[in-house]
Amino acid sequence: MFDMRAQNANLSLPDPFLIRTHFRLTASLHLFHVGDVSPRDGPRPSLSLSRKSQMNLRYLWHFVPKVIRVQCYRVLIKIGELVFPPPFAGYLYRLPFGLYARRSPCPPSNEVEALRLVEQYTLIPSPLFVDEYQAETPVLIMTALPGKSLVQVYHRLSHPQRAQLSKDLKNVLLQLRHVPNRTLHAFANAHGGPLNETPLRLETYGPFELISDFNASLAYRCKRNETKEKISKVHARQYRSFFTHANLHPRNIIIENGCLSGIVNWDSAGFYPEYWGFTNIMYGARWNRAIESIMSDVLTEDSSYEEELAAEKLLWSDF
Repeated sequence: MFDMRAQNANLSLPDPFLIRTHFRLTASLHLFHVGDVSPRDGPRPSLSLSRKSQMNLRYLWHFVPKVIRVQCYRVLIKIGELVFPPPFAGYLYRLPFGLYARRSPCPPSNEVEALRLVEQYTLIPSPLFVDEYQAETPVLIMTALPGKSLVQVYHRLSHPQRAQLSKDLKNVLLQLRHVPNRTLHAFANAHGGPLNETPLRLETYGPFELISDFNASLAYRCKRNETKEKISKVHARQYRSFFTHANLHPRNIIIENGCLSGIVNWDSAGFYPEYWGFTNIMYGARWNRAIESIMSDVLTEDSSYEEELAAEKLLWSDF
């Protein structure tokens, strides 16, 4: 509650009913307006080129000796620190010429291989791997994607845009299934090493030959026997292995002008059970109803893993 007073005591104040009515109408009109407005404030790369042009420039750039390339990257990082906003979380640097540099405490070999696989076998919009080198920590150089994360702009997406985004995300997951598994293991990261699926654990695990071993690694960390009993039915099933992003959090989904611009942060990608990509997208969306609605629409009849999702939610609450 609040008090309204006029500077002139002789003037009458508007009826509170009119104030409440105005508030409700303007709130509704704002929602209608959102339906006609697309988010257009995402940062664009400082040099906007087609993907084909970027690939051609990368090819030519690698004729330059690596020692010279590394010196150029160091100069670009210094320029980026002066020109662009501070690095995200202290490790992601925006550079001139439509590039990003990411420092990592661990070698970026899995993300490098994942980006190569996505580029070779799919049409998914994602950063192009450009280069890597060792500084104080490993540094990965990649191309930028225009736009902002879904977390930042979801409230400005119209209902048709949200519906289209759900379709686009499902298409991303289905395209990833076309990536062949050339590793020696059924369930492994992009180059056949241990998995690092970040939403559930911080350490690596695997690789595995059998789905039963993969599921056992999940059940091993359960704190409650009740959880193990409830998920045992789902974990008793046999599943195929498919390539998936494994960390499709809303912050890794980039939106520009109301449309999917691309998917970033592929360091957890690998070969997981077939349901993993569809259930994993719900992890980062579970605290936001609007985003959760977008993600849940990805789970349609022909890719429904409702029981698997229920089992995953039990695991999320138990870890």
